[in-house]
Amino acid sequence: MSILVCLIGALTLMIAALMISSMNSKQAPEIVERYKQYSELKADQQQDREELERLKQLLAQADKLAEQTKLALAEVAALEATHKDKLASVDANSEYAKQLADANRLRLRIAELEAEPAKLQVELDRLQQEVAKKNAGPEEKVVQIRPGGSGADLVPTFVECTATGLVIHDSPQPKRIVAADIGNPASGFPPLLDQVAGTPKGQVIFLVRPDGVDVFNVARNFARGHFGPNGYCKNGKLPVPTQGNIDLSVFRK
Repeated sequence: MSILVCLIGALTLMIAALMISSMNSKQAPEIVERYKQYSELKADQQQDREELERLKQLLAQADKLAEQTKLALAEVAALEATHKDKLASVDANSEYAKQLADANRLRLRIAELEAEPAKLQVELDRLQQEVAKKNAGPEEKVVQIRPGGSGADLVPTFVECTATGLVIHDSPQPKRIVAADIGNPASGFPPLLDQVAGTPKGQVIFLVRPDGVDVFNVARNFARGHFGPNGYCKNGKLPVPTQGNIDLSVFRK
């Protein structure tokens, strides 16, 4: 029992030491920077949403005001048509003259208001585009794949490994294969291995995304075990550290 108690005490001390060391360890600068960018982006999104809502309310108020002024002007026009024969003898200080002056001011105001909804709509569209862009998150940089080292003397065929499957970059229109169909000849991946195996200096280069490691392991193991008419297909890998678009233009020159 004493030995057991000592073992339990030693294990407790080890666990406490591990927890303290993990609490004292600093976060990686990349994580801190990412969190800072996320916080700033979230604050900008909230500000844009509030501004968007304000502009929508202004646009609705402008439409309502324009409609009211048009109705008022129609009433004044009808009144003018009814009493047109009295205009020549109207006293400038009379109530009717004041109504006509108000009508003229309303006409000028309508002319000013007619341009307001269009201006507000333009600003509304701009803000909606900004909100959509920020909701999409920060734009990832383009990842350009370049030849180098011993890989410069190869005829590469690039196969991108994503979280859901493969993307074969052997034509202007990349072909996508879901992870469950990697070993299915109808998917195109096994025939691709046979084709590359029969190409002098041919090799499949797996481009591994951060979330595509599991798919890469499945595809690589299948490629290593697939023996086709031209034998085994050579393969290698290159890590792709971000989710940006892949640029293979260097290999197409």
